[in-house]
Amino acid sequence: AWRVALVAAASGADFTARARDLGVVTAEIHTALAHALGTTPVTPEARDALVASMRQRYAAAAALVPDLASRSAVVEGIALSVRDVRWPALQRIHGDYHLGQVLDVPERGWVALDFEGEPLRPLAERVQPDLTARDVAGMLRSFDYAAGSVALAESPVDATAWAAACRQAFLDGYASVAGVPDADAVALTRALELDKALYEVVYE
Repeated sequence: AWRVALVAAASGADFTARARDLGVVTAEIHTALAHALGTTPVTPEARDALVASMRQRYAAAAALVPDLASRSAVVEGIALSVRDVRWPALQRIHGDYHLGQVLDVPERGWVALDFEGEPLRPLAERVQPDLTARDVAGMLRSFDYAAGSVALAESPVDATAWAAACRQAFLDGYASVAGVPDADAVALTRALELDKALYEVVYE
C-alpha cells in the first residue's frame, strides 16, 4: 500500500475510496482480534504507562532534534490529557500499523501483515493488550508520511490536501464498522498520533 499511496500522492490521484476500504478492514481486524483473544479492562496503571511512554518518546526525540525542546509544555499537556478521557477496553492490536504493513491483493482487497508490533519496543510490550486507537493513529500518520515523502522528492508535490482527504476517508470507513467516535476517542487518537510522530523522529 505504501508504494501505491506514494504514486497516488505524487500524481494527486483520488485515493479516498481505497482509504475508506482500509478503514473498514482495520475495524474488522480489531473486531476479530477482540473476539479471538478477548479484551482487558483499563487500569490506572495502563493510563500511567502511556503517559510515561509519551514522556520517554518526547525526551528521546528532543535529544535528537533539539528544536523540539520548545514544545515540551504542549507535549506534556497532551500526555497528561490521556489520563482524563474515557478509554475503551484494551485488546491485542497490530501495533505497528501503517501503509507499509498492508498488501493490495487482487480479488481480495487489503490484507494486513506482520503483527509483530513496533520494532523499537521490547517484545514483551508488543504482545500486551493496547488501545485500538494506536493502530488508527499509526495509519493516519502514514498518510501524512506519504505526503511528506512526495514533498521531499526531486520534483516536490504538495499532497497536504490529498493526505487530509485520505485520513478522513479512513476514519469514515473505520467508523462505519466500529461506530462514530466520541470526543474522548478523538482526543485519545490525537494523543497517540503525537506519540507515533515522536516515535518516527527517533526511528528515522
